[in-house]
Amino acid sequence: DNDKFVQLRMSLDNDMREFGLVDHSTLKSMWRRLDFNGNNIVSLAEIDKLVVEMVDGGTWPAWLNNKPALMRAYKKTTMKDGDGDDWVEKHEFHALLLNIFWFNKLWQIFSHIDTGADRRIDPKEFQAGMSQLGLHLTETEAMQEFNKIDKNHGGQALFVEFCAYIRKRVSPDASPHFDADIVTGETVNTTIRRHSGNKATTDLVFNKKCMKDFDQLEHQIQKLVRDKKQLRALWDRLDFNGNNIVSLAEIDKLAVEAYPLLNHKPALMRAYKKTIRDGNKDDWVQKKEFKALLGNLFYFNKIYWIFDQVDGDDRRLTFNEFKKCLTLCGAKVSANQARQEFAQVDKNGGGIILFDEFCAYFASRSCPEALTDWVN
Repeated sequence: DNDKFVQLRMSLDNDMREFGLVDHSTLKSMWRRLDFNGNNIVSLAEIDKLVVEMVDGGTWPAWLNNKPALMRAYKKTTMKDGDGDDWVEKHEFHALLLNIFWFNKLWQIFSHIDTGADRRIDPKEFQAGMSQLGLHLTETEAMQEFNKIDKNHGGQALFVEFCAYIRKRVSPDASPHFDADIVTGETVNTTIRRHSGNKATTDLVFNKKCMKDFDQLEHQIQKLVRDKKQLRALWDRLDFNGNNIVSLAEIDKLAVEAYPLLNHKPALMRAYKKTIRDGNKDDWVQKKEFKALLGNLFYFNKIYWIFDQVDGDDRRLTFNEFKKCLTLCGAKVSANQARQEFAQVDKNGGGIILFDEFCAYFASRSCPEALTDWVN
């Protein structure tokens, strides 16, 4: 096949062979290193740790350490190649390695196409990127191909959508709109209905989030952290094997089962990283860090939701969008005060605020003050 992406997929065997990942003894040794506690399952945090160590040690090249690619590899391994749980098991290990190499190759291409470095591509970036790959398309042809990626016709495509597009090119019989690792969150019902009709989602219910939901959950969590018995019961549910430490996958499982409102993977990742960074900086959340974890989990989910309500879907805020955020948070400030606040966040005076800058701003204002009383 002359398709560049099919050729890329076919090259994976050579890559795996080059790094010794087809040798049974090597794979066995690497699995023991990954599954260091010997329970025959590994979490996303453990996989991330292995990748970082392999790259830092010079065994693997730096291009294999990309978090968006690792997340796609983990999701495909657990949700499509595996049995659908939150863990990678021993018999899924080879598929995991293959997926890590594959999605990192796609991330390299996506990052190269994404000249705006905003983790999304537009039609012009797509056409230019395809041309550099040797796929020369007219403007009309490029738009036709791009529309296959941009299913909602918003003019931009995310990495997960790009992956679905490549999956279809490499395997024409694939149906990525049904694959659990591709379709998640708010889009799942719409996607299934588009391809299979309204009856396909008769038993599926999805409720959009609102500020009232966050207010109610905040009150619920405030009560919980003040009740030692309830707090201990929730920790025991999270730390089901009783080793007094929990992984990212275990925290993810708790959010999905106990707090669906907080089931947002980017927010979960930030909450997890902040908790371990503020703790003893290992890869686990310990019992003494549990209150902080709950606070961070709630806080980052709320901040992501607020940002998404006013963001024009480009992961950055203009001044007008920033003012909407203040209103949504219940802040009563004058136009001049809002302008001054915006200028403090917009350090380079470019007229926009990135998500990380918004997080830092929000962290220095009302939310942490409101959390302090019940997190500490």
